[in-house]
Amino acid sequence: MKTLLQQIFRDESGATAIEYGLLISLVGLAAAFGMKTFGDALFNQYIYINNHLIE
Repeated sequence: MKTLLQQIFRDESGATAIEYGLLISLVGLAAAFGMKTFGDALFNQYIYINNHLIE
């Protein structure tokens, strides 16, 4: 039983998949944050242009 538990804890075959999953989720969050920030800035620019064309 002890050797079985030692083998389970030493097995790192699933660690790579978990690391890739975490990395992909972090990249996704960064991309979403960047797109949101860019979208807000672009929207504000359109509002600025619109306000100055009306005057």
